[in-house]
Amino acid sequence: MSDGPPEPADSAALTPAALRELLDRGAPLDLIDVREPHEWELVRIPGARLVPQASWLDGSALPTLRADRRPVFYCRTGVRTRAVLAAVHEAGFTDAVHLQGGVVAWTAQTTPGPPGH
Repeated sequence: MSDGPPEPADSAALTPAALRELLDRGAPLDLIDVREPHEWELVRIPGARLVPQASWLDGSALPTLRADRRPVFYCRTGVRTRAVLAAVHEAGFTDAVHLQGGVVAWTAQTTPGPPGH
């Protein structure tokens, strides 16, 4: 017997290493941080833009998505991006993915030394 609903399949997730490889290759990505401004000021992934979660959940940010770039969402640990992905996928952007483990995993796995901008 399960303790709750099953974890969604993470086929819509990129590992930090996979994202790093895509960024290094210059893949057409739209890297979007869904955290709050105060979190953005502490640490972020270079090249990302900040669009907080609420704007995705209420649909107001959907028009900012570009058809020529694959949306890649991230938050602190990956929890908030699951809700964002559900909303974005429902709106028809089925190629959208999120960063598995969020900026915490990114910093730990791809950044030497202490986290920074």
